[in-house]
Amino acid sequence: MWALVFIYFYDATPYVETYDVYTSMTECFRGRETLADEVGKGGGYFKAGQQAVCINMN
Repeated sequence: MWALVFIYFYDATPYVETYDVYTSMTECFRGRETLADEVGKGGGYFKAGQQAVCINMN
């Protein structure tokens, strides 16, 4: 199982949110691309103060 975690700063305070959970690393990376399109710059890139990480939970 893989968890996609979104990390961002708001007014110099860090926040971490679980975006979704996936069964494979490939699916998690696809989810990361989708998240970048929704809240970041798109194409797998995020704005300053944002990042998303796929974490292996096994």
